[in-house]
Amino acid sequence: MTPLKIALIVLIAVLGAIIFINIILLVFALLIKRTAFGKRCDKNPLLKYFSAEDFGLSERVLNIAEPRKTQYIRAVLYKKEGIGQKNALIIFCHGMGPGHVAYTTEIAYFCKLGYTVLAPDYFGCNLSDGKSIKSFKNGADSVAAAILYARKNLTRYDKIYLVGHSWGGYAALVAAEKVGAEKVVALSAPDKPEKAIYGAAAQRLPKFLAKLLYPYIVLTCGGDSAADSARSISSPVLLVQGSEDKVVPPPNAVYYLAEGDNIKKLLAKGKGHNPYNTVRAEQKLAELSAALQNAKETGTEYFKKFDFSAATGEDGEIMEEIARFLGQNAI
Repeated sequence: MTPLKIALIVLIAVLGAIIFINIILLVFALLIKRTAFGKRCDKNPLLKYFSAEDFGLSERVLNIAEPRKTQYIRAVLYKKEGIGQKNALIIFCHGMGPGHVAYTTEIAYFCKLGYTVLAPDYFGCNLSDGKSIKSFKNGADSVAAAILYARKNLTRYDKIYLVGHSWGGYAALVAAEKVGAEKVVALSAPDKPEKAIYGAAAQRLPKFLAKLLYPYIVLTCGGDSAADSARSISSPVLLVQGSEDKVVPPPNAVYYLAEGDNIKKLLAKGKGHNPYNTVRAEQKLAELSAALQNAKETGTEYFKKFDFSAATGEDGEIMEEIARFLGQNAI
């Protein structure tokens, strides 16, 4: 066999190995995407979710968009009857989890200020249809659909404010850039979905493997930059971040990446990923999260006795700052 033929065989073998490795990494990235987005986000039967009735709110379920012929995005319109209603509508944008029902305490706070709150469940979440949430982009698309619905059907409100947490903060900023809103409050908002997915993968995989996977995570899970959106929006933006947030750390937190004349910032010192909660509430949430990860060993009695009110306690100062930004005195 001539040296040329040997070199050719080696080259083909190397190229084949490179192609094979790339296919494996791509498949791995697709599996990560499927793990993150290939399921619905619904209520956990072990947990208690507060309802409109718990806060004396009225509620009305709306079909806000029809992305497919027989599948709908749904939202709930909340009001506190008996008090003067503002001419601004708040669209509350939920984070990853069971949909807007994880934020009823915050929704009730705004309703008590006289705002009407439209709380959409993104496609694949809670009240909305869909076999899975599909992608990070789905949140922004669902919020944009809610804005367009409100402009067409809830015309008594001449202003639309967006308030979103985590995935919802990302969704609010990206949707506001695309279809507009008068004000945006983004709490613990990640900048790019690929960085969020990479960060979660890096905690579970060897570092070298996570780094090898990053280009493929960008390819399969990449999306708009919420920091770019925050800078591009002409309307006022309030960014709220916990100083100890480990879920959305500084390299991927819009709070640290976006600057602009339209941007105001509020750093909640000593807080983690839920800066609108008290420190004690965050501690209770961490306890609850740990219990859920070991639910079989923990047993159902733990969850029956758990103090869910303590885990949803609001930080009055943070909520007051948000209320003032929106143009309303706190409760």
